[in-house]
Amino acid sequence: MTLSTLLLLPLLAYATPLGRRACTVEVPTYIGWIDSASPDFNSNPLADNILTLATKEPGRTVDTLVEFTIPQGSWGCQLELFFQQDYNSLFDYGGPTTVDVWNVNGPIPLGPNNYSVTWNLAPQTTNLFGTSGQIELPPRYGYRQDVKKVINSASCQNKMTYRVKVPDNVARGGVQFYQRPSPFGGWRIVHNC
Repeated sequence: MTLSTLLLLPLLAYATPLGRRACTVEVPTYIGWIDSASPDFNSNPLADNILTLATKEPGRTVDTLVEFTIPQGSWGCQLELFFQQDYNSLFDYGGPTTVDVWNVNGPIPLGPNNYSVTWNLAPQTTNLFGTSGQIELPPRYGYRQDVKKVINSASCQNKMTYRVKVPDNVARGGVQFYQRPSPFGGWRIVHNC
């Protein structure tokens, strides 16, 4: 043993393990779905939409735009789908229940009363951020335990905006769920852990 190791041994005997740090959680400040079959229709005129809808069938695709406002100085933003035990408001569309999450170039363009976002006016995606993998549907009375799907992590920005889509290789399928506070279910960004 070296002298420095011998000097540290008494200090290590009194050291206590670090406790788990609390993380900060942000929920979406905007959720709105857009429909290729109604390209000039806005689903979210009152900015209180809580529905994530990502479906695909021949001749029609529905995507959801999700935006978060992150406090300045935040670090380590991780996008997750999280459903607490007993959450039961998730449904499928007769096919795979998986979604791709794409980064969006800039914030969602909102106008008076948030009527601006349509399929035709939605911001463009830049790159695939992550995927949910298969999302298991809850039993009739809700999940028996918490379910977490980590999408990906990135540097925090003031506005973090995503477009949720059914993967390109899926011809028919999708998922629908409601953002709920209790039991919690839906999108969240976890940071400052």
